[in-house]
Amino acid sequence: MAKRGEKGAGRREPGGGSFVQVVRQPSVGVAAATGRAWVGVDQQVGHGSADALFALTAEQYAAALAGEGLGSFEGECWRGGHDDLLLFHPGGGSWRPERWFPARARMLPPRFEGELWWHVDALDEPADGPQATAARLLAAGTDRTVFRLTGPGAYPRPAALIGGLGPGSDRARARAVLGEPVEEGGDLHAVEGDLVRLGYADGGLATIALERPAPRPLPTGPVRTFLAALGEPEGGPAFRAAARLAGGAHRRWAASSGWSRRLLAFDAGPEVQVGDGRVLSVRLPAAGLLPGTRAEVHRVLGAPSATVRGTDLHRYGTRDLLVRYGSEFDSAHPNAAPGPVTAVLRGVDAARDPHRWRSGEFTLFLDVLGRPQPDPLVELVRALPGVRLAVHRGLVDGVVIGDRGHRPERFAAFVDGMPAEPARTDVPFGRPDHRGEHDDLREFAQGWIHVHCPDGSTVGTVAVTRQPPRAR
Repeated sequence: MAKRGEKGAGRREPGGGSFVQVVRQPSVGVAAATGRAWVGVDQQVGHGSADALFALTAEQYAAALAGEGLGSFEGECWRGGHDDLLLFHPGGGSWRPERWFPARARMLPPRFEGELWWHVDALDEPADGPQATAARLLAAGTDRTVFRLTGPGAYPRPAALIGGLGPGSDRARARAVLGEPVEEGGDLHAVEGDLVRLGYADGGLATIALERPAPRPLPTGPVRTFLAALGEPEGGPAFRAAARLAGGAHRRWAASSGWSRRLLAFDAGPEVQVGDGRVLSVRLPAAGLLPGTRAEVHRVLGAPSATVRGTDLHRYGTRDLLVRYGSEFDSAHPNAAPGPVTAVLRGVDAARDPHRWRSGEFTLFLDVLGRPQPDPLVELVRALPGVRLAVHRGLVDGVVIGDRGHRPERFAAFVDGMPAEPARTDVPFGRPDHRGEHDDLREFAQGWIHVHCPDGSTVGTVAVTRQPPRAR
């Protein structure tokens, strides 16, 4: 590893252009400027690691997407045997290329790997969003809904759209990769609730077209309440209705100081993930929410839009409902019992078991920074006794506890487990980024936490602010 670092030390400048990741493990993708495929090979960088990107041939790329592997190539790159193929090496303050589009972790296990997923995710998305931008880069000027695999206007890497299904493939191969068509004897296949229409010429695959069906209306009952909360503001009416069904009381967890997504863990078992003040996903047990068998669930929710490895996907426009039934074999039985249910916004990666670092009101205070006063989350914080909001030009600039209208319970609730009369050492965030005689400053993804101790040891006030105050 050290040897490889020495060899690449002269080429550690950030890579120019855009790099689109197509597969996460192993990391495989495309350098958009050249259309050349690459594979990421882990490198030691200081006390951590990151991927160096090595160019692949079209044949290697197609084999990687088809699940055939790259043989000894990655090991040879790691040992420095292909330095002439190095497109990017991490280091020098940049562990990723300047423009990096990571592949998302899919909620439904994908049937195949390939660039088509970027085009699926770009359907109906804003033109300036990351999904549409990456899809345009990959398509390189060709149509992004009807892909020609041969001839003029053909997609630049036709064998990479669907791994294992290239130009000229027959219908038997298509069924092996995509499953049975949704219409008997037809060439229309379901892909995560969307449709892929295959076109053939002389028995060989010639075109791939994407279609998005009209959205289904939301189901009735409690399932509708949880689905309706997706994408809505945390603290808003739809969120409050879902929270009441979830049990009301919950802890609000942060994964780390550098991650702004939150986990709301309800005492009754449900879990809600929120980000940027919006509800991203709800995960809860099926008991009390859905009937006891798969056949009965289908009568209530309708036939699933897709089924992969024991998980049914029911899609309602931009809202997905995923129901797990255990093993892939068990899920085929109509009497299989539903297990965990996840409601999630389409295109969102919701961690199945997110890390729980610290919980408490500090997550709320960080999340309201920069928000306008009418925001539901701001109103929630404003209603807490013993909390003072600092507002600048209509936006929340800071949150203070411990000064005017001090309430001891605010310190105890600031971080779960902190005493009501905390000492400086009771604030459980680790070593401060800046430390003065009376002040500790800690930097988080959304702002700063300033702990002020008038006597140097006992906490007097805690301020959560957008900008770092001066430590004294």
